[in-house]
Amino acid sequence: MATGPGGCGKLALMRSLIWMGILVAAGACGSVDKTDPDAAIDATGDTAVVEFDAPTTIDAPLVDAPLIDAPVPIDATPIDAFSCTPNQFQTCSGSAAVVCNATGTGTTMTDCGAPGCNATAGRCNMCVPNNTACIGNSVGTCGADGLPAGSETCALSCNPTPTAHCAYLEPRYLPDICDAPATVTDFTVSATTIDTNLDVLCTGGIVTQATGPAICVIRARTITVGPGNVAVTGPRALALVSDQTLRVTGTLDASANLAASGPGGGSQSVASGGSISTSGSGGGGGFTAGANAGSQTAAGGGRAGGAAYDPFLLAALTGGVRVPSNSVVLGAPSGGGGGGAVTLISCRGTVAVSGTIDAGGGGGPGGRGGITVGSAFGGTGGGGGGYVVIQGLGVSLTGNFFANGGSGGSGMTSASANGVDGADGSRSATTGAIGAPSAGAGSGGGGAGSFGTTTPGVGLAGSAAGGPGGGGGAAGRFQTYTPTGITPSGTPTAASPRIETNRTTPTR
Repeated sequence: MATGPGGCGKLALMRSLIWMGILVAAGACGSVDKTDPDAAIDATGDTAVVEFDAPTTIDAPLVDAPLIDAPVPIDATPIDAFSCTPNQFQTCSGSAAVVCNATGTGTTMTDCGAPGCNATAGRCNMCVPNNTACIGNSVGTCGADGLPAGSETCALSCNPTPTAHCAYLEPRYLPDICDAPATVTDFTVSATTIDTNLDVLCTGGIVTQATGPAICVIRARTITVGPGNVAVTGPRALALVSDQTLRVTGTLDASANLAASGPGGGSQSVASGGSISTSGSGGGGGFTAGANAGSQTAAGGGRAGGAAYDPFLLAALTGGVRVPSNSVVLGAPSGGGGGGAVTLISCRGTVAVSGTIDAGGGGGPGGRGGITVGSAFGGTGGGGGGYVVIQGLGVSLTGNFFANGGSGGSGMTSASANGVDGADGSRSATTGAIGAPSAGAGSGGGGAGSFGTTTPGVGLAGSAAGGPGGGGGAAGRFQTYTPTGITPSGTPTAASPRIETNRTTPTR
């Protein structure tokens, strides 16, 4: 085997893989110890050949592999079996309640459903916190703690959308007025005057109408009119709107007074026609046509009264028809005013009228002389009765209801004495306002005002030197509204004109 430094290095490397001790010995390999008795030198060649005996086995010390002792068992405290207080709440897991079972050895889970689990209270909520829901015909309210906080029994039904609430009225003319509850608790008025022209009294706002008078809304949780007489004046119509009961126990007087119209009345007038120097003026129309005025030669031969009309067909809440002045001459009086426009509304309850409502037309003033000396003028016509609308989830009518027409005034006399004023609409179901009597020679008397369904009386004839009488005014109307399936109750003590067939209105 050839030897040398390179060979020695290879041998050392091989042996290092087996024994670490040989690696140390092989580090000195760079020359051959010729004195080694184990070596034989071949002298026959130029190159000495060194031969090694088979390697002597070296008893290298054994390297013991490290011994890893098995872990010594630790005496841990045994884990006791799970225990809890039987039937006691433990925690919430999502919408479920975790509760200790009856034996205290484990837990059970109860799905709390939509109300959810209440970790603070340690239970399932009984209802969805801070929510309302329909429960049959009632609205149930849930408190912040997930427990029922009360309920309201609905007069009509429970409406689940957009949130649960008792159904309420959507009134004619004021469809949105019931959407928000009243901020005033109670409104009670007796023996006084309500002027609809005073903004401060319109606690529910002032609602404008495109084709009719503005409406003064008095809004409260409950409303009571009476005892005593409550007169209503002003150019605006009147709406009394309650959340719950609205009672009229006294007299609600929305009638006209001679030429002064009732609240919201007079926005319509009789169209003038014919000669103003030889005729009175016709009466205001309504339930029937207004009556014609007299002429200098014939009863009813003068200017025509207003046409009959049904206020239901109008878009606005409008009162009775007034009669304009009988003359363009300065100083000549206006005719009878129109009865008032009134609506009584209970958004979630009943309107109960046991007292009296009067919306009669005004009497027509008698003929007056103008600035032209010696002029003779006929009497003016009576105003038409007003329009009263009663609306609620319930309506009870046991009182007195009047919207009769005013009577016509008489003409001037031949001696230029003033005519006699007509009378305001009567509070009677059997007689109307009596026409003004003749004021003397040449004066024609006025026509009677209408009552019930009767037609008013025509103005009487005057003379060539005197004035004819004015025509009588027609009665107005009463109208009720309730939701579908609800019929007004009670029987009025008196009603003139009659109360119209009930109409339906939606709920929300």
